[in-house]
Amino acid sequence: MKSNKTKGRILDTSIRLFNEKKASNVSTVQISTAMEISPGNLYYYYANKEEVIRCIWKDRMVEELDNLIVQYESIETADNLLDFLKEIIEHCIRYRFFYTEMPTLFRNDSTLMDVYAGVHDRVSESTVKMYKSLMSKGRMKEIPEAEMDSMAENGIVLIIGLVAQSDIRSISGFDISNTIQVVWRNMAAYLNPYFTDEMVNEMAKALKARMDD
Repeated sequence: MKSNKTKGRILDTSIRLFNEKKASNVSTVQISTAMEISPGNLYYYYANKEEVIRCIWKDRMVEELDNLIVQYESIETADNLLDFLKEIIEHCIRYRFFYTEMPTLFRNDSTLMDVYAGVHDRVSESTVKMYKSLMSKGRMKEIPEAEMDSMAENGIVLIIGLVAQSDIRSISGFDISNTIQVVWRNMAAYLNPYFTDEMVNEMAKALKARMDD
């Protein structure tokens, strides 16, 4: 249907502009101008910029994150983990405006913060399940139950922080696509103290093979 196609174009254009200029610097008028439609036409579909961002989250981002969550417990090897991290970073790069501007976006739209919180909790829970699975397979050292939630949270914060850092560096010419390698190296450094020697060695070999490609 034409209405669905137009709504999709609005979201696509908004994502592109938000990533290029930051959502806080982009108005609905700029979005409509980029699409060569009138502001009134855009308002027919979305009441304001906050609703556009909320729909990007619900209609685009949540499905991708749910698909990633399903993969957590199937991770058994270093290669599995690196492939998984690559998909996470590709998602974060696609929607980097969201992850680099979360405090501002949530301040402007408390509803967005509420719907984000549910998915964030599911990601944390699945991360803990992944750790437990790796421990049961002898790939990870025993971690006290009381530390697992904090460890999972720290990993999420590290990934988002590395995406934000790469986005800032892109202003000076850093290729944002290289964020994948940045995250691989830093996540390996973060997780290696918790891995068994076998997994540490496997991770080093897998990283070297990918960096040399």
